Amino acid sequence: MPAKKLAYSLSLASGLLLIVCQPPLSFFFVAYIALVPLLFSLEANEGRRNFLVGFVAGIVCYTGLVYWVVVAMNTYGGISIPLSILTLFLLVLYMAVYVGCFTWSVSFLRDRLGVPFYLTAPPIWVILEYIRGFLLSGFPWSLLAHSQFNFLPLLQVISITGTYFLSFLIVAANCIICEAIARRHFPLVYGTIIVVIFAVSLAFGVVRLREPIQGTISTSIVQGNIRQDLKFDEVYKNSIIQTYADLTLKRGRSADLVIWPETAMPFVFLADHASADIRKIPAAMGNHLLIGTISRDGQRKYYNTAYIIGRQGEIAGKYSKKHLVPFGEYTPLASYFPFLENISVAAGDFFSGPSHDPIVTTVGRVGVLICYEGIFPYITNETVRAGAEVLVNITNDAWFGPTSAPYQHFAFYIFRAIETDRYLLRAANTGISAVIDPRGRTVARSGIFKEDVINGKFSLRQSETVYVKYGDYFVVFALLLLAAPVATKLFFSLHKIV
Repeated sequence: MPAKKLAYSLSLASGLLLIVCQPPLSFFFVAYIALVPLLFSLEANEGRRNFLVGFVAGIVCYTGLVYWVVVAMNTYGGISIPLSILTLFLLVLYMAVYVGCFTWSVSFLRDRLGVPFYLTAPPIWVILEYIRGFLLSGFPWSLLAHSQFNFLPLLQVISITGTYFLSFLIVAANCIICEAIARRHFPLVYGTIIVVIFAVSLAFGVVRLREPIQGTISTSIVQGNIRQDLKFDEVYKNSIIQTYADLTLKRGRSADLVIWPETAMPFVFLADHASADIRKIPAAMGNHLLIGTISRDGQRKYYNTAYIIGRQGEIAGKYSKKHLVPFGEYTPLASYFPFLENISVAAGDFFSGPSHDPIVTTVGRVGVLICYEGIFPYITNETVRAGAEVLVNITNDAWFGPTSAPYQHFAFYIFRAIETDRYLLRAANTGISAVIDPRGRTVARSGIFKEDVINGKFSLRQSETVYVKYGDYFVVFALLLLAAPVATKLFFSLHKIV
């Protein structure tokens, strides 16, 4: 087994490989060997050390994947450099704990019960990713499966299984390779099963990608490219409105649905005199306009809201963001710990909307996902179950600056389109804006930090995939896969004692 220094070197290698397989580098094939060094580093009966090597791999990995937190908080959030770095440090430590728990768990079950790690590692990884997706409001950012966003033939299976299934397959492949190297032994039965599942998933994807999908409704997605430090400056309000109006009138006249990004109009809509001028735009063009803005209710509570303005300038409907960003749009536990507001970008300005129901219009039932709501599969599922026929994500990724975050954020929506069998229309203030079809193909796409209008077509879809109907049932299956060998080993161990 590897010496201590070699073990941590292997841990470091896995952390780096887990970075390069994710966007923007996107060497997706690296994911299938990324965990091999880490698994190879695990020492028999060294639980503490095995936790630490996983923890170190997690620190390396997540520092490389979410370093943009410092940019968002300091450059655009006005938070000091030391406090921004501290926030990143705490987030990375939190995420790294999951990797440490993974390595500790697989080594513990191998050493104490004799369960081969290739039987326990895939389900344990899935269970930990799922927990990370909802614990403390959830942060399912850069799951292992997300490395495969541009491997469309394999991705199609998530319409049945959900995204966690791909993480399972990737970890299983790593385990088989590690077993073959470390023991010079190929686990024949298990390996054959995984190869067959992989092959069947690929075949399903190839067939599914051959199905013709034709867009019939036109859309124009307007990317205003408004600098974050100017966005809420009153001096620039009129020029921001003019930018969106000019782009829409010049390049969006023929569209049935025009989409502006999150908080494209940085003021309280309907309470500001500029609202009347904006409502004239779709009336002049005879189409629908979806805009991101701010709304306020009778109790003077503020919401991050999307309005759809109809062909006559009427308000066709609205959706207010329900899943808010902790420390970005609200401050958790601020009433108990007031000092927490010092690290909040928005200092708790926003309240959650009532539901994830779609907006019903004459264009169709439009399911809106504001900002990072779309990184949560269950939110998209709820929206589609409520009747959404097309999905729209509006976001303001200017917060991230020219980092890897806009590329990572964009990749998640390819998964949402495939999982739900829906067109996904994405409007981002500074990019990446896109039209994604139900098979995850990017029909049209913008660059980042570029003023642009992308035009495309979409269609309304009413079917429900297996995944939409049943959700993350595969996580339950993963629990059973983990419990079966563990229970078997425990049974025989107790039987010998008796």
